[in-house]
Amino acid sequence: MRSFFCPQRRARNRPQDREVKKEKTGSRTDRGLLEAVVSITGNLFLFTVKLIIGIAIGSMAAIADAVHTFSDIASSIVVFVGFKIGEKEPDPEHPHGHGRMETIATLVIAVLLVVTGLELVVSSAKRFFAPQVVGGGWWVSAVFLFSALCKEAMARFAFRLGDEIDSEALKADGWHHRADAISSLLVAAGNILAVRGWYQTDSLLGAAVAGFVVYTGWKLALSSSNRLLGASPSPETLAKIREVAGTVKGVNRIHGIQVHDYGFHREISLHIEVPPGLDLVEAHRVADEVEKNLAGVLRAGVVVHVDIDAQAGESPAVSGLPEKEQENPVVCRNNNMP
Repeated sequence: MRSFFCPQRRARNRPQDREVKKEKTGSRTDRGLLEAVVSITGNLFLFTVKLIIGIAIGSMAAIADAVHTFSDIASSIVVFVGFKIGEKEPDPEHPHGHGRMETIATLVIAVLLVVTGLELVVSSAKRFFAPQVVGGGWWVSAVFLFSALCKEAMARFAFRLGDEIDSEALKADGWHHRADAISSLLVAAGNILAVRGWYQTDSLLGAAVAGFVVYTGWKLALSSSNRLLGASPSPETLAKIREVAGTVKGVNRIHGIQVHDYGFHREISLHIEVPPGLDLVEAHRVADEVEKNLAGVLRAGVVVHVDIDAQAGESPAVSGLPEKEQENPVVCRNNNMP
């Protein structure tokens, strides 16, 4: 297997490509900021209502749920700041941009969740051993049921936008909303039991809410940390790269796939193996087509390294390709070349 590299130029140096990138970044940032603003506005209203009710009826679970909602406000502010910083243009110190600030924002949200949950566990434990009378009734449960429905709607909104722009930060905020929705359902159920004299139920459900919060934060912390440390791409991403590259005539095999995630964009490099005897011009065309197809499907910067298929005798040659000398120098192409 032989290969050599050609000089590579980057599309980010061309004015037209900078405009395309700016347009995509702006669209991504707009969606992120929209989710953050909707989240902050809705959570501020729900936090105020829950806190007033919790203090009025003396419910630890209700107060815990209000604190959880307030942490949602903090996490949405982190999302807002993360997207604002992430949209900044590349500079000499950050040639790939500032998109990973979004992942850092996800990690901050996760830490906030864990800290909030642990504090609520302690508060609920104290309340369990020193139970207090809890007031309220069906109307309180109805309010928290309404809160759960609102939070689930906000979670689905965040998930939808997160899927549209492939944003872990928005998906993390969505999980934060869903955790709050579940906690509100528990509070609604627990309040009915508490007003019937089962006061310790309120503390137990408060601890259950706190445990769910900690678990959600821990999962998000692991996923964001792995992404910052350069975790391997998902099997689905690898399969898509192989599928797209493998459809190009002249590609016998694919190996050495690397994906670098920078938040607002990805950089992909891979090796393709072409039949022996393929001339320089044809190898150049094959690599260029692979890069163009991958860039179009995955919206990423792509570099293809071309190697001679040393096992070409074991697999059929691609029809229509010239059979020339067994060893030819071949090239790599960067999709950023004009």
